[in-house]
Amino acid sequence: MLDPQVTTAIFGVGFAATSAGLFAQTRAKRLLASRCAGLEKQHEADGTRIAALETEVRYFAEVTMPALVDVLARGHRGVPVPGLSQEQLAGTVVDHAHQAVRRLLQEAVAVTREQIGRAARSSVRDMIDEAQTGLHRCQMRVVEEMERHPDGTAYHQSLMNFDHLVTQSLHTLQRMRILTGSWPGLQRADCTVREVVESARGRISDYLRVSYTYEPRTGETWLEGRVVEPVTVALTELLSNATAFSDGKVFVEVQAFQTGYCIVVDDGGLNMNRFQREEASRMLGQREVLDVTTVQDTGQLGFAVIGRLTGEYGFSADVTSTSPYGGVRAVLRIPLELCRHGPTDEEIEANRHAAASLAGHTPLPMGAAAAAGATDATPLEPTAPGGLPQRRRRSPVATVPTRDSEPAPADDPDAFSASLAQLGRTIHDTENTPEGDQLHD
Repeated sequence: MLDPQVTTAIFGVGFAATSAGLFAQTRAKRLLASRCAGLEKQHEADGTRIAALETEVRYFAEVTMPALVDVLARGHRGVPVPGLSQEQLAGTVVDHAHQAVRRLLQEAVAVTREQIGRAARSSVRDMIDEAQTGLHRCQMRVVEEMERHPDGTAYHQSLMNFDHLVTQSLHTLQRMRILTGSWPGLQRADCTVREVVESARGRISDYLRVSYTYEPRTGETWLEGRVVEPVTVALTELLSNATAFSDGKVFVEVQAFQTGYCIVVDDGGLNMNRFQREEASRMLGQREVLDVTTVQDTGQLGFAVIGRLTGEYGFSADVTSTSPYGGVRAVLRIPLELCRHGPTDEEIEANRHAAASLAGHTPLPMGAAAAAGATDATPLEPTAPGGLPQRRRRSPVATVPTRDSEPAPADDPDAFSASLAQLGRTIHDTENTPEGDQLHD
């Protein structure tokens, strides 16, 4: 038998070894449990992150991208483009990647739109040049035909009506030239504000509804030839807009102020609300070339035409005021820098004799013409047939006194027709052919 002490020692060593094993096992289990808990937390965090990524990717594809397409491609202003739906992803690689995709989409749309717009504008300008040439030829033939027939006949009047329709068609082509980034297509010599107003009035369909208050102090102010046609086109757009959205008379007057002149157009039609005024102001301030891919309302292209002209030639326009008749007051502001001195007496006399010789009658002496033009009267020659622009400097025409200040052609259609017929006989000799539209027989 073993010694009890030895037995006790053996049992003591065994118990110590077992205790140490149990302690080590317990500690290992605790460490394993702690590590498993960390792994489980990390797994849960990874699952949450993956779910957030999936949600963000789905949100970017279903919400953010359609909003970007609406704004960039379809041109829907005011559509909000949302950012990240998961705030915890801000500043991460996902956020940077989304920003890169948005920039690339914006660049792609801009490049594609510019390529399409450039090709479309080039094609439109080519077609406009060809159409303008044909219409100018047609107008010259009408003038020649009018010269061969006496005034006052029904046939002569029908020719004048046809010429007026051609003039309106030319203006339509002209406004498209401007919107596609080209110039108006006509270069005119210096002329008076009166001629600009009458020429613009002759380019609209309801010209008899336009009442121009003529005053020699402002009406005989000369404008630089470079801006004559742009100002005429802009005023034509304002008159067309005023007659289209109102009934009755549209009143035009020219006001002088310290730094230039204002051509004021008042109508008594429907006024614009705040949103319409803001949109009109935005288009009047737009200087970019027309983007054919974003045109929505072609009825408002007139303001875009004016905006292009004002930015290019240095005058300004405003349609935010209310007229005394409850409608819209449109104002063209022409600075003094665009005004010029009129022709000398020698030039006036030479032009008068040249025009008289073409018309086949003897001109009035300078004294008689000056005496006739000194009164506050309305001009007898408002414009060429159908409102054709006067492209060469001409002497002021003789006027006859009237009791009011409105032009006789606006109140008397017969007088207007007679004056147009008189100018019709000289228009093809006194106007310059537009550049690029030389006629070849």
